[in-house]
Amino acid sequence: MINLLENDPVHIAGVLVKAFPQNCEAVSQRLLSLPGTEIHEISDDGSMVVTVESTEKEKNIVDIITHMATLEGVLDTSLIFHHNDAGLVPHQAKSDNEPINFR
Repeated sequence: MINLLENDPVHIAGVLVKAFPQNCEAVSQRLLSLPGTEIHEISDDGSMVVTVESTEKEKNIVDIITHMATLEGVLDTSLIFHHNDAGLVPHQAKSDNEPINFR
């Protein structure tokens, strides 16, 4: 998981992945092999709630999400949420006791 206090911009995407229920175990293993991927929920109907996290220095998050759709056993993928903090002031506190200044 990415530390949100990093200097580099962070991308977080929520993706709904659909597979046949009998393929969920194999598909989940394939998904977890992708960098920054975490599975949060797998339903009985084959729906999977997945997040992908990356920084600008890591592999492009769009490439990872696009690759998900091509994995064997995946029926469909839908981008549900995307967060990019590239426009925010760097998230570094000066010490543990000082608050972060976002101005």
